[in-house]
Amino acid sequence: MEQSIKSGRIAGLDLLRAAAIVLVLMAHYPKTSTGPITRMLNFGWTGVDLFFILSGYLIAGQLFAALSSGREISITAFYLRRLLRTLPNYYVILAAYAVLSLTGAATPAPLWKFVTFLQNMGIPSTFAPSWSLCVEEQFYLIFPLMVFVIARIGSPKVAVSVFAGILVLEIAIRAGIWFFARPDLLPEKEALATYMAELYYPTYCRLDGITLGVGLAALKNFRPVLWQQLMARGNHALAGSCVFLLLSIVALWKHYSFLCSTLGFTLLSIAFVLLTASVLSDGGLLARLRVPGVQYIALLSYSIYLTHSLAIECSSWLAAQAGATLQSPLGIGITLILILVFANLLYHLVERPFLTLRDRIFGTNKVPRRNEALMPVTQSR
Repeated sequence: MEQSIKSGRIAGLDLLRAAAIVLVLMAHYPKTSTGPITRMLNFGWTGVDLFFILSGYLIAGQLFAALSSGREISITAFYLRRLLRTLPNYYVILAAYAVLSLTGAATPAPLWKFVTFLQNMGIPSTFAPSWSLCVEEQFYLIFPLMVFVIARIGSPKVAVSVFAGILVLEIAIRAGIWFFARPDLLPEKEALATYMAELYYPTYCRLDGITLGVGLAALKNFRPVLWQQLMARGNHALAGSCVFLLLSIVALWKHYSFLCSTLGFTLLSIAFVLLTASVLSDGGLLARLRVPGVQYIALLSYSIYLTHSLAIECSSWLAAQAGATLQSPLGIGITLILILVFANLLYHLVERPFLTLRDRIFGTNKVPRRNEALMPVTQSR
């Protein structure tokens, strides 16, 4: 059974969410050197893929739990819960970037793309971390409709075929784009822009993690025997995760290669879905791990994700006023403080009030009820 703590949150998922946001911060923090250490720090971008796994698992878990218990799925209620969970925070920060662009402190951008979550079709000119929110929001929009149709068909084989087909299609799409664009043959600057715009940002290239997260939720809700067998082998899942993580690092290490562009994301997502299974198992090593501050960081992770770029930019200015750089102990300290200040302000002034409103509308009385994945999502009661 999944372990939980007194607050009703699943400790293992909090651990993964905290790890995911720390990885993102490592990747996005400005660096002045090159070499293996910097390269490994930059691998922190994989934290986004871990968020994708958690989102797929928790969002699908809501809908699959309803299906498996014979309850009717309310798509309207689902969309309203998502709207109250994710949009207020996002639009407040988007408004901040819009104001900064008017003052010249941020790069102007096509606002309509950001409002409609289409900025990942290309390279975002500002508020770059928001690209992953596009993948999330598009998933939230389409997935309930897919579940509704699959439920009407009533065939488990169709469901398995659909989601297995998405994984195969993802690899095929990336392979076709790679052969068309050949980023490995371009000069570095052009190669990076091509790779990011054509293979890294677009939703149709980044569904591996969400799809595998959905598969994990399906296993839990529709194959209870297999799920219990998996939960009894949490450390085996952890070992498998380590193997696939090493394979993904090998695949992703050479920038713009065919292996990196096609199988890299899939191998990484397999590693993370096994990792997620391991922390859900009571017998798993990570499931029993308790790290001080993890729940706090997990609770703030969505707000941290949205505000950390602004916090880093402000920290750079403050550090310069003190004659320091962001890489100095003073600069790092200033940045950590501002990241927490910005995230707490957004959480307490925007996120928490809207969560309270959501829970009032849907008759719950605890904020947050369960681990909220995102970037984050809610697990149903």
